[in-house]
Amino acid sequence: MDPQTRLHQTPFSVALQIAILAASLAAFYHQTIEGLLRFYRTDGDYSYVWILPLVVGYIIWKRRSALVRAAIRTNWPGGFWFLVFFLISLYGIIGSSPSAVRPALPIVVLAIVLFCFGRQVFTLLFFPLALLVFMIPLPTLLQTQIGGPLKLVSTGLGVGLLRAAGVSVFVEGNIIDLGVTQLQVVDACSGLRYLLPLLALGVIFAHFFEKTAWKRVSLVLATIPIAIFANGIRIGITGFLAQRYGPDAAEGFFHGFSGWLIFVFALSLMVLLHRLLLLVPSNSPVRGGASGSDPAADGVGKKSSHNWTAVVITSVVLLGGGLWSLRISNLPPLQLSSGLSSFPLSFGGWTGTTETLDPRIVELSGAEEAFNAAYFTNGGGLVSLYVGYRGSPFTESANFFHSPNVCMPSLGWKTLQIDSHTIDGVPVFGQLTVRKMVIEKMGIRQLVYYWFQTNRRVSADVNLNRLHLTLHALERKNTYDLFIRPITPVGPAEDAAMAEARLDRFTRALMSTLTAFLAENVVAPDGVK
Repeated sequence: MDPQTRLHQTPFSVALQIAILAASLAAFYHQTIEGLLRFYRTDGDYSYVWILPLVVGYIIWKRRSALVRAAIRTNWPGGFWFLVFFLISLYGIIGSSPSAVRPALPIVVLAIVLFCFGRQVFTLLFFPLALLVFMIPLPTLLQTQIGGPLKLVSTGLGVGLLRAAGVSVFVEGNIIDLGVTQLQVVDACSGLRYLLPLLALGVIFAHFFEKTAWKRVSLVLATIPIAIFANGIRIGITGFLAQRYGPDAAEGFFHGFSGWLIFVFALSLMVLLHRLLLLVPSNSPVRGGASGSDPAADGVGKKSSHNWTAVVITSVVLLGGGLWSLRISNLPPLQLSSGLSSFPLSFGGWTGTTETLDPRIVELSGAEEAFNAAYFTNGGGLVSLYVGYRGSPFTESANFFHSPNVCMPSLGWKTLQIDSHTIDGVPVFGQLTVRKMVIEKMGIRQLVYYWFQTNRRVSADVNLNRLHLTLHALERKNTYDLFIRPITPVGPAEDAAMAEARLDRFTRALMSTLTAFLAENVVAPDGVK
């Protein structure tokens, strides 16, 4: 038999390899995939993602002839990148870090294609598989950092349109005061709802309809100002209707329908820009044209190698990681014998009054139990304390503790200062480094401390806390995890230093009481404290 024939990959062999790899990926990333599906169903900003797999499948189908002719061979550098992003994913899964594992997922898919099927197949599949990046939600912190400025810019554009229409308006931050009513530009109206799908659509549109590299880049980049402009128009129209017909006219059906109407308007602007770019002559067409029909045509006639070794290695690594994360998620919890609700309301000269928490909010925060109380001293000092407790291992699909630097701005608080702060003379720990924030809302200032605490380590950084949890998980030794957040108001006659001294005193007293409380109440699964 001819050697080249012996090395030829049959369609059944390739299909079997793809099926094995897909099943292994699903086994390892099942929690991530479940979390993404839940996210898509609840977040309107990502409603467009249901269409992307169809687009990806269509592009791959268009390239099927070139894929059949491409040489298949193992690419070992691809195996290196697969291992790197597999480890990042494993950290994200057992450390409850969607911001790590979700962006790594499409990169792992690309690395597997390169490792198991070689450079020619990778070249053909790179663009359609890279589109999967648009299915990955922005990390919460990045979404806040991008959404905040977008809200301000869109609000400014909307207010400008209102004033141009003769509407008297006063604006403070993202609140538009029309006199008869106020409109608040919330996170859902920041413009990300237009920016993300338009950016994805711009990439796809440019790929199919633009023949020149610089025109493709220009069209994609133009989606950013188009999205902001369109969102500003929507805010302006909403404000005009609210001022003319009352706030009810700007809500309900119009609020939802206007989103689609403005999106069509933004899409029309993108098509118009494409038409204008066609008028500009260009002498540098993109290699392979818009269809990208056969970038691996030079592989015709070359032998394909048996790549089962790469497929088996990849599958074993993925299945092993899936089994390991499953064992970790099944670690028995560390429970509190008397519950967090029994935390002392009197210690170190402070006397507290408990405040009710919505169980749904506690669940969404990632805690299994939570304690919320307002503590007072005879001298008039006030500190509001929140403690979240979790005794079960975090997994990627579980909600992690929400850091105030993310949730406070979403509640309308403006961050005036954020840095690290070290408290001396803390019982047991000696020194305690916390994250310190000074926040303000409608003239009210507050000082916030927060930190995370396992049974062995204290950290002011959420990512370092996740690393501590990951190390515990790798040792298969469960730990409780605490999120602790005391807040004190900065009075009109006070400066930040006075509030800081008060919160330092409270934290010293708290840590002494908290250490004793945990030592007494944390119960191991076998009943031994």
